[in-house]
Amino acid sequence: KDAGTTLIVIVNSDKQAALTPWHDHGVRRQPARERVKVIRSLACVDAAVEAIDTDESVAATLRLLHPDAFANGGKRKATDQEAAVCRELGIEMIEGLGVELLMLTPYTQHYDWGKPKAQSIVATLGRAKDAPGAESKPFAELWMGDHPSGPSVVRCGLQRSSSPLQSVLRRTPSMLGSKLADQAQLPFLLKVLSIHKALSIQAHPDRELAARLHREKPDVYKDANHKPEIAIALSDDFQALCGFRPVEELTQLVEAVPELRSLIGEEAAEALEASLGNPVREGIALKMAYCNLMHSGDEVVGENLQRLLARFESTPEGQLPQLEESLRELIQRLHGQFGEDIGIFSVFFLNFVHMKVGECLYMAQNTPHAYLSGDIVECMACSDNVVRGGLTPKFRDIEVLCEMLDYVGAPPARIKPSELDSGVLLYADPAIEEFQVTHVKLSAGAERRICFSSRGPAMAFTCEGQGSVKISGKTEVLEPGVVFMLAAAAEALIVATADLSVFAACCPLEYFKN
Repeated sequence: KDAGTTLIVIVNSDKQAALTPWHDHGVRRQPARERVKVIRSLACVDAAVEAIDTDESVAATLRLLHPDAFANGGKRKATDQEAAVCRELGIEMIEGLGVELLMLTPYTQHYDWGKPKAQSIVATLGRAKDAPGAESKPFAELWMGDHPSGPSVVRCGLQRSSSPLQSVLRRTPSMLGSKLADQAQLPFLLKVLSIHKALSIQAHPDRELAARLHREKPDVYKDANHKPEIAIALSDDFQALCGFRPVEELTQLVEAVPELRSLIGEEAAEALEASLGNPVREGIALKMAYCNLMHSGDEVVGENLQRLLARFESTPEGQLPQLEESLRELIQRLHGQFGEDIGIFSVFFLNFVHMKVGECLYMAQNTPHAYLSGDIVECMACSDNVVRGGLTPKFRDIEVLCEMLDYVGAPPARIKPSELDSGVLLYADPAIEEFQVTHVKLSAGAERRICFSSRGPAMAFTCEGQGSVKISGKTEVLEPGVVFMLAAAAEALIVATADLSVFAACCPLEYFKN
């Protein structure tokens, strides 16, 4: 009744009831007149009427009543006839009342760093084959969730777009489970990324800083939430910068790369060397060096970058010190993409990682990072807050970035998946509050009954293969790009007709205990 001021319930007629198989087990089927009386007795119901239809729909009754909105109860979705009448008469269709499975259309983001359509898994999963202007657009991200910057849409019975997911969840919060029902919002956001050009040097704020930034600059920082995230490689060419490299490595680079030493200054270079072995002093020296770099003027950055590139050109491959040699190609590539950008020198400070399919990188709040190439599944707390510092024409909040970062030199944080069962991998970490990701792989002909979360909803998509998802007598086809959401505690049967790969995000059990 939250969707309107008056609730009228349409009760199936006896003829309609006879169309549905009845396994009585000794129980008498109630006549329509008795069911109408029972429904009318409910305090939340304003009126109950018996349907005049003779088929399984209530299209004729809807045409007679002409309500403002129509919603199916139980686990039914609108029939084609009902959907047609609603469109004709301008009746709003409300999806999700009592359902355990929603089929969704994800939201595609066309950021300039995305891959061209022909190369992008985002374009493939987003079914962009016939989209107008698709050939000229980069396909960067596929969003699966209810964030207002890119909400998924619930598909109605005729496969036409209907309500944004966020509005459906507000009207049917029971899908989210008791803990999430009041806020009527998913705590996480699931994405697929196709990376053609490097993303910005960036970090995501913790909750306290996010709240302040949103309050002070709401046009830049769109929400007040933190944004820890994980990246699961879908291709063997996934590359990223993630977290400050061990200070011992940075010290070797400062010694080997005169252009880097010039930008951070002698005092910072000496402080780094003197700090080795003392974690507190290492953090102080690391902050001094990185802040000096990020506050360098454009002219001095350009001069040092040109000297660095000239030295690369004059030095045969394999003749540079090992660490510097490992970064040569990346620095040249980034220069080709961004010109004389200060973010290129962040390569010396941050861990440069190469990931293979199935490997997972973890970016905690306040951790500097940048994705460089490849395809990934990404999951994060539901936020779009980004503090940028380089490799971008967008706004760079250098002061905020330099103050917010965790200045700890260490190898990059990775998450090793745990095998819950054959073909079921779980990507989770105790430090991550809001989300975990399950990867289900089934061979052709196999099936698996699974409940991703006993307390909250799950957001899932088919990455590869063919099959179906079945729940409460309802069956939906699974193929690449099909996105679906399961209600809290819903148990689904996933069937593979060809080798099938499904990723699903949900909240960890511990989230519901806090």
